[in-house]
Amino acid sequence: MGFEDAGHATALGKSVLREMDVEARKDYLARHHLADLTPRTITSPPELLRRLETSPLAPAVTDLEEYALGTVCVAVPVYSGDTIGSLGVSLPANRLSRLPEIRERLLPTASRVTRSLSLTI
Repeated sequence: MGFEDAGHATALGKSVLREMDVEARKDYLARHHLADLTPRTITSPPELLRRLETSPLAPAVTDLEEYALGTVCVAVPVYSGDTIGSLGVSLPANRLSRLPEIRERLLPTASRVTRSLSLTI
């Protein structure tokens, strides 16, 4: 499943949603059903928006078994001009305690990817 089907449930998708402007987020939510993929999947648009805006690891976002039980993920945004993307790492849920460390490694990596993409345009 990709952004069109599960952007609300994956860290990669939520990273992109978090970086969108308010109108783009509203448009996405109006056009996409927030499918209930696991018991932890956020299916309420107001709750999803609240969590995106108050992410304690911002600019990173997490998927805590929302897409697949037994898997957690952290993702950070990357850019190529006006195009938003994301870079993430998934791991077994029993390694959840590593997410802050992985976030700290992803942030500078995402900056390098963004700079690299900006140089190739």
